Amino acid sequence: MHDILKFTLLCVLLLGHDPVWAGGDEWNTSPKPADTSWYQTRLTPMSDGVPMVRNVTPDTDRPRTQGLLASTTWLKGAFSTETEVAANQAISPGNDPSARMMRLGVSGSAGLVRYGMTYRTADQTFSQAPGLERREAWGEWKNGAMAISTAVGQRSQLDAGATGNRVQQNFNRIDVSWGKPAWPHLVFKYGENAASNTMDPLSVFPQRTDHRVEAAVGYGGRLWEARLASSYGLETDLMNHGAESQVKTQSITASLRPLETLTVTPTLGYRVEQQEWSGARIDSPSASLSMNYTQNPRMSFTATGNYSGLRSTDKLIDLDSIGGKGIVSLELEPVKDWKPQLSLEGGYNLQVNRLMPSAQTENLSGLLRLVLATM
Repeated sequence: MHDILKFTLLCVLLLGHDPVWAGGDEWNTSPKPADTSWYQTRLTPMSDGVPMVRNVTPDTDRPRTQGLLASTTWLKGAFSTETEVAANQAISPGNDPSARMMRLGVSGSAGLVRYGMTYRTADQTFSQAPGLERREAWGEWKNGAMAISTAVGQRSQLDAGATGNRVQQNFNRIDVSWGKPAWPHLVFKYGENAASNTMDPLSVFPQRTDHRVEAAVGYGGRLWEARLASSYGLETDLMNHGAESQVKTQSITASLRPLETLTVTPTLGYRVEQQEWSGARIDSPSASLSMNYTQNPRMSFTATGNYSGLRSTDKLIDLDSIGGKGIVSLELEPVKDWKPQLSLEGGYNLQVNRLMPSAQTENLSGLLRLVLATM
């Protein structure tokens, strides 16, 4: 009997000190969740390749795509994986299976270094980089204002030509950049591309190689940005007895925002190709101007104009091209579970062949589009 009383008293003392079994509010204490600091999973809705933000109405022209991003973080952020699927907003995936994109990514970090691998494939009518399959391994190092990044991979066209040929391109590049607030941003790039095709499956050598070096400087303020870039490239056509061409390119791009609702982007460029095998030089000046005006979150206007020329010193090429396009987009009042969007698009293109005036082409187009999207 004495032993029974001591056992009962011991049980009462133990239960009284356990917070789960103690009296008062602690009766409702739930078990602590498991430690998930070693891994975390998150689902993020995506619009036009960027995360969706609640209570923000996007421009009527964009986004063009909607998707879902699943990301998982392992080992307290040292390693992560991403899976993204997306489809054109204006095209029903059930009716057009070629309007989809899929991306798989793996990344890791160690100190100042980040690295990873990416696989992406987009079908023919997807709005961003359509009809391409891309495999890439990359790495980057950043310390303060200095950053170095490198990548190696392959791009392949999904569609084949009439002969069954598919263009493939192996590439590798290295970028060095420096930038601090209130200072100009400097960039130096080197890239190598080797283009081949699947016409001859036994050929493992590229048909065309391209080595390119580029330097750029950019600077901007609250209402403007400007960028000046210059590049030099050496192209080799291995299918034409190793014929080489030297290509020099200069471009200047600016972005002006005189109003919060208005953005104006002018661009000037000049390209010179010197063909060593023929002695000819091809000059290609170009200019473009684009404007985007958003009157309100439901109405926007976009206009673009461009000019390009192509002339050779051997008098075999003399072309001028002028074009422009304007788009007015309007989001109408919702109707039940539908959100209609109306856009009017007009375009004009003129190509003048000064060597053969009869080959001149002129094209005038207009398009009225009504999109019914679910809420």
